[in-house]
Amino acid sequence: MKKQIVIEIIAFSFFFLFVYTSLSKLYQYDFYYNDLLRSPLLSSVAYPISILIPGSELIVAVLLIPDRTRKYGFIGSLILMALFTLYVGYVLTLTTDRPCTCGGIIRQLSWRNHLIFNLIFLAMGFAGFILEKRTLITTYKN
Repeated sequence: MKKQIVIEIIAFSFFFLFVYTSLSKLYQYDFYYNDLLRSPLLSSVAYPISILIPGSELIVAVLLIPDRTRKYGFIGSLILMALFTLYVGYVLTLTTDRPCTCGGIIRQLSWRNHLIFNLIFLAMGFAGFILEKRTLITTYKN
């Protein structure tokens, strides 16, 4: 029972994070798109990224809701957070121009705090995936 509560809390945290950030990006699309154009790594693919990232965040958020798709939601969460974390690491180590392409209040974080935030969510996603996987195995054995 406790394990299921932890899974639900992690899934809800990711759901809220992805819905909030994707809608913030879409609501302030021009601002978000211009930040992508200024990004040293993403400027050449700014347009597809500007649609792909918020769209992926919304799809992953929806996958986290039903029990039967939650495993895929956690996999999607891990992929997104790993990509975001790699991007933050790239920006911190290899660039001096650092436009933040994040949505909502997350864009107010320093790059160092952003890295910490992403690593925490990456760990949560991994824990959620492992717990969900174990729950599915236990359910199918019984």
